[in-house]
Amino acid sequence: MKMRKRLAIVWGSLALLALLLGYACYALSIQRGQDTVTRIYQTDQNGTPIISPGPITLVGKVNHRNLFQSGINGYVLTNRDPLSTLLPRRNQTVHLKYRSAQTTAELRKTLRQARYLQAGTQNTATPVFQNRQQRGDATTYGRISTSQDGRIWTKLPISYPHVQLSRPSVWYANGRLTLIDGKDRYWTTNFKDWQHQRLNFNGADFKQGRVQAVFPGTTRSAVVVVRGIDRQSSRAKLYYGQLTKTGRVKAWHALQLGKLPARQVAGMSLIDQHLYLFLQRGTQLAIYRANRLTRPVRLVGRVKLNHAQSQRVTAVNLIPTTKHRYRLIFDLTTAEKVQKQPRYRLLDRRFKAVGQQHLLVTDYLWSQFQISLRGSE
Repeated sequence: MKMRKRLAIVWGSLALLALLLGYACYALSIQRGQDTVTRIYQTDQNGTPIISPGPITLVGKVNHRNLFQSGINGYVLTNRDPLSTLLPRRNQTVHLKYRSAQTTAELRKTLRQARYLQAGTQNTATPVFQNRQQRGDATTYGRISTSQDGRIWTKLPISYPHVQLSRPSVWYANGRLTLIDGKDRYWTTNFKDWQHQRLNFNGADFKQGRVQAVFPGTTRSAVVVVRGIDRQSSRAKLYYGQLTKTGRVKAWHALQLGKLPARQVAGMSLIDQHLYLFLQRGTQLAIYRANRLTRPVRLVGRVKLNHAQSQRVTAVNLIPTTKHRYRLIFDLTTAEKVQKQPRYRLLDRRFKAVGQQHLLVTDYLWSQFQISLRGSE
């Protein structure tokens, strides 16, 4: 009798243990089959997103391999990455902070030696797929890139202002890096801490002035072009003046556009005191030139753009490559508001296209841009 009780207890214990093991295996299998969501924010020292999209969202099964790599070219991670090689068992949000891998002296050298300097924006709200990006409700932050040949561009790895920009221009002189966007000016000397100034670009003849482009001149001043509303005619016009490093313009002058509509100007460049303006006409870019800022503009060329049917040119610049050659750099946005990778065409001295249209080499998708001929002091 006692033996039977003992056997019953043993078998009962084994059955209970088997039940518990089965439940544990079942719970573990359920857990392994569940998706976990990890959001990763990668920001610079000012909290500005570095890459697109921001944040990165990882969705996967528990204990599956984690394919995320925290390294970013040109930057150094300043805090610990808590993620392991396997995906975690619970949802979490990770904040990773980065600083520039270059010293202040190295960054200044890069800017001094750059032949071309670009200010633009990067949309961090949506992912980039096959060098295309849906604009949607764009979240755009300022970026600066440098180049020696105008074809290959490298983003300057610094901490950018934690504010959304729309159409910035850049000016570098005497160790001070300046971004000007619309009615705002931001500047830094250590490539991390930015000062801000609200600009009041109103003249005796116009109001509501907004910066369209800034062209570096001397170490103390630059040429700034704004679009404002003429006080008499209420029409939009373009005005220029000498911008000092304190953000002031003593005298404004109207550009002589003739019948050229100021609102339709897609971009502008200043080369050897010649001002170039660009207007889209279907699949062509019309190039206008004023031999001096004080002279009227006139049509000097038309360039056919490939694959531009029903697409809008949102930014365009002209830069010299050799004495008698130019590089026309532009980007396109489709009717569905899909931003495409910037392109370029080589032009001869008569502004005729030479060869085929090519893709620009950039390390992020430019959302908007303005190119200066040099970044040196």
